[in-house]
Amino acid sequence: MTANKTNIHRKRTNILLIFFFLLLALVAGRFFYLQILKGDELRDIRENNINAFEYIYPKRGRILSSDGYVLAEDRKTFSLAIDLEQKPSEESIRMLADLFPEIVDFGETKDLVRNSINSRKPEIVIEKIDQANLSKFLVRSTDFEGFSIIEGYEREYDSHPAFFHVLGHMGYINDLDTEYFQPRIDSFDPTIWRKVGKSGIERVYEQELRGSHGKRYFQRNARGTKKVITGEDSFREGDELVISINYEAQKLAYDLIGNRRGSVVVIDLNDFSIPVAVSAPSISANMLRDITTSQYQDLLNNSDRPLFNRAFMGLYPPASTIKPLLTVFALSNGYTNWEETILDDGFFRFEEEQRVFNAWREGGHGLTDLNKALVESSNPFFMNLAVRYEKVEFIEFLESSSFGSKLCEDCYPHQFSPLINDEWKRKNFGKDLFKGDFINLGVGQGYMLTTPLHLALISGILASKGTYQLPHLSKKNTELLSIDADMKDQDWEKLNNSLIDVVYSPNGTGYRINAGELDLAGKSGTAQVVDIDSRAEYDEVRKNENLRDHAIFIGYAPFDSPRYSIAVIIENGESGGRVAGPIAQKVLEELLNDN
Repeated sequence: MTANKTNIHRKRTNILLIFFFLLLALVAGRFFYLQILKGDELRDIRENNINAFEYIYPKRGRILSSDGYVLAEDRKTFSLAIDLEQKPSEESIRMLADLFPEIVDFGETKDLVRNSINSRKPEIVIEKIDQANLSKFLVRSTDFEGFSIIEGYEREYDSHPAFFHVLGHMGYINDLDTEYFQPRIDSFDPTIWRKVGKSGIERVYEQELRGSHGKRYFQRNARGTKKVITGEDSFREGDELVISINYEAQKLAYDLIGNRRGSVVVIDLNDFSIPVAVSAPSISANMLRDITTSQYQDLLNNSDRPLFNRAFMGLYPPASTIKPLLTVFALSNGYTNWEETILDDGFFRFEEEQRVFNAWREGGHGLTDLNKALVESSNPFFMNLAVRYEKVEFIEFLESSSFGSKLCEDCYPHQFSPLINDEWKRKNFGKDLFKGDFINLGVGQGYMLTTPLHLALISGILASKGTYQLPHLSKKNTELLSIDADMKDQDWEKLNNSLIDVVYSPNGTGYRINAGELDLAGKSGTAQVVDIDSRAEYDEVRKNENLRDHAIFIGYAPFDSPRYSIAVIIENGESGGRVAGPIAQKVLEELLNDN
């Protein structure tokens, strides 16, 4: 009996010893794993929990106009935040709610404090606190344990809506931004920057404007709150950027458009910079800073499209404003001369297709030569030329005039005027260009579409006798380009005189501009929105304002030594000479007087 009991005790002892040694082996193995195999990794985790850093975000660079006005800059803001090193008491929360009863709710703030402590993130109680409330808090700041003021920056823009489309705006970064910036900015890290430029200059010059961030190193205590700052890597503020926009002329151009839809673009022919690029209607970029989703959707749904950059993205038929450029093509390739005349009876008859095209003037212009066709804008004269054009020559000429290619490297977003060729027509209509297409193309209608920026450049090409550079807002393109044309000096002089007569001759389509002493040369145009066959039909169509013709004017001044070229488009404005031309006159006068 005693022996049995001894055996039982011995077995139990052995089991306990085995269990003990297994437990000891397990602890030793765990110790070996943590200290030897994972020691370095765990040591790094410990160090990271104790030693941490936060990014120091730099002040974004200012954007200035060419005449020295600040168009965009970072403004310092102050917010009331939860201080995790002190942790607000319930009494402190109640006192804060009593101090700001309209903007701080006791229950909501109490929940916010609890969440902030649990997440170890210093949540914002009052974002962008105004000066009056800031002063109220600072006077009694010692009474509010657990709350502190933190500083930040927000982008402030000139409030005039003329500048929105050029400057662009800032917004929270998304996947599309990452896709755009990664190939353009070295070591771009989307996890560091909360906001980036979404459009305009802000987007194109993101790298220059944002600067580079710094780091502030600190040690945490056991609860994970900051205690001691141990070091700091310096940051670099963003670069200041001067753009070519003229402050006063830009505002004037926008104000002259008034409550209509349209665009004004001016190019300085000294360096092909852009002193004016207006799209109307527009908004102040400051509106987008704290906009709600529903408010933004309202802007998107607005039929006037205030967020659409007409200056760089709008595509319009150039109408008669393309005639001077095509005059260069026709003269250079021997399709006409200054002596050739036709009888303009108000119609052009295309016998090949048995079609008749109506001119804008009933009864026509009578016996018409090239000069008269430009001054009075005879469509039959230029239609008669168009059916003679050789397709390849015509397309190569348009291509040399920057159709189908990007015009400006720092204009964003930016649309190019399509190059109308066989490939384009096959893609859109499944067939090649034919002779009848050239009739409409020859008067700037049909498939031909141009941006206001391109029209201003075409005007500059005419003023510069065929040579040009691509326009810019800040970064100059030094490459000198030229159109595919061989014009004699006397032909350029005659063309210049014709464009002067457009404005100053009583028969000129731009005579109503009353340009006075501006020395303006140009060409007006009226672009059809819908196809019509008669004046009576248009009288019916124009009852709908949105179906009325667009008013267009291109020009340059002074005509004897051109400094600026301009394009003005007023949607549904009907008369280029009466509506668009006077805007061009006033804007050019402002720029020339400023010099």
